Amino acid sequence: MGAPGNQQGPFNWPGTGQLYSSARDMAVFLAANLGVLPEHRPLQEAMALAQTGMFTVTPRFTQALAWQVVRNGDITFVDKNGGLSNTATYIGMIPQKRLGIVVLSNCGREPATRIGRQIMLALARSDALVSEDGRQGD
Repeated sequence: MGAPGNQQGPFNWPGTGQLYSSARDMAVFLAANLGVLPEHRPLQEAMALAQTGMFTVTPRFTQALAWQVVRNGDITFVDKNGGLSNTATYIGMIPQKRLGIVVLSNCGREPATRIGRQIMLALARSDALVSEDGRQGD
């Protein structure tokens, strides 16, 4: 186990080498998945396909091609978590609210998924959300 801030060496993962993404990279990826990048129809179609549920694990959890689809009452999360011994990561969205978040932590075993979902739930249920046309609420 590495200590916080301890960088691990490159892993021998065929096909990847070891990928690193910045917060900016992840924000662009999230925007693409939310369908908010103008004039990128083929990319948006591919992203939508990757979010389509393929295998039902439980009544609340479906595995998509690249994402987990998790239902929490009237809210549906499309998300993925990850990390290594010295990192914890989460990228998630609530597509019907056009809301998303990226959580990057330099400490392993942090509850990045729980943190990300709690923030999005609070925002999704907040009256402070502003719609695309500038109106408050849904």
